[in-house]
Amino acid sequence: MRAATAFLMTVTVLTAIVWLTQALRDMDLVTAKGQTILIFISMTSLVLPTLVMTIAPFAVLIAVAVTLNNLNADSELVVINATSAPPWVVVKPIVILGLVATLLGGYLSLYAAPEALGSLRGFITQVRADLVANIVKEGIFSEIEDGMTFHIQKREPNGIMRGLFLSDERDPQKHIVYSSEFAQIIETNAGTFLSMENGTIQQQQTKATKSGEIDETNPDFASVNIISFDSYAIDLSKFTGVDDSQPKFFKPRELTTDALLYPDKDDPTISRQPGVARSELHDRFTNPLYNLVFATIVAAFLAQVRTTRERRGSAILVAIVLVSGLRLGGFGLTSLAIQTPVAVPFMYALPILSILVGLWIVLSGRRLTAMDNLIRIMELFNDRILHMVGKLRRKPKPKAPILEP
Repeated sequence: MRAATAFLMTVTVLTAIVWLTQALRDMDLVTAKGQTILIFISMTSLVLPTLVMTIAPFAVLIAVAVTLNNLNADSELVVINATSAPPWVVVKPIVILGLVATLLGGYLSLYAAPEALGSLRGFITQVRADLVANIVKEGIFSEIEDGMTFHIQKREPNGIMRGLFLSDERDPQKHIVYSSEFAQIIETNAGTFLSMENGTIQQQQTKATKSGEIDETNPDFASVNIISFDSYAIDLSKFTGVDDSQPKFFKPRELTTDALLYPDKDDPTISRQPGVARSELHDRFTNPLYNLVFATIVAAFLAQVRTTRERRGSAILVAIVLVSGLRLGGFGLTSLAIQTPVAVPFMYALPILSILVGLWIVLSGRRLTAMDNLIRIMELFNDRILHMVGKLRRKPKPKAPILEP
């Protein structure tokens, strides 16, 4: 019960702090882009599953460390050890907490987080569409993002915009200008589009220097192509900053787990980024396992009685360094899996072997020599730091020179 309470409090506080920092960055949705507070809360809340999934292992670490440290400080571990109770008595709640956190992380990783990120992508597209349809004012040049400028002469009551001007300068090598007599926002099952009628498209290629590089300071253009059209539509999803060649503009992490397990052969999202899709799929299965890794490894260092407070603190530090190293190794294997499928088995082997080794240590009740050596090294390291700090404090200050008259 202690560990579960500490886990819930830790994951709630850490998630709230991280969510607040993320939400403040998107506050311009309300202040500058005219969206309602409900849209703001809905959009920022969609990142909560991903935040909880990422924070949960570290919340497990803090909960287990605090609980076992308090048991040792209150001499409860000494009493349990004196009654010859099996190690499972102390370890059982910790393992259960790790299993519950793993199941929760699995649900978030496999289902909730991808669904939320996919919904967030749709929200962003809708906000961009609302921005063009409702926020752009008549007769005013409105920049909806860096390099993207809108201007309309008049807005009709039926939603039709007259005299549309759209300048796209996001690509420094190519400047595109759209102009049309009429324009309208249209929503379909395929997405949200800006439909234009009776207009032109000007594509201006920036002039290159003698070395072949683009001279962004040169206002001249190497060529200007003008295309006239009767009807033309722009997918507003391209304003989200995602590659517009991908269907629905989803990234692999925004696809459902079923879409990654059984990919569509015609889906360019996966065909163009097979390594990213492969790494994302296996990361969804291995990422939740680190909840149990953190629980068992920390318990292996702290479930045994420590006679001194200094040794207890060193054991906590060693456990934190070790599990952090394991998690960084997991991140490294996930990145390596993008380059080669050979890394995929190691993505599973690292957390599974760590769990088995941690369970073997805590259930056997053995105190490995390697663990004690790591703790002694940490104690020596701490002693040297304290000695150096003490010498700096005792170092006499140089006296000011006395000037003779």
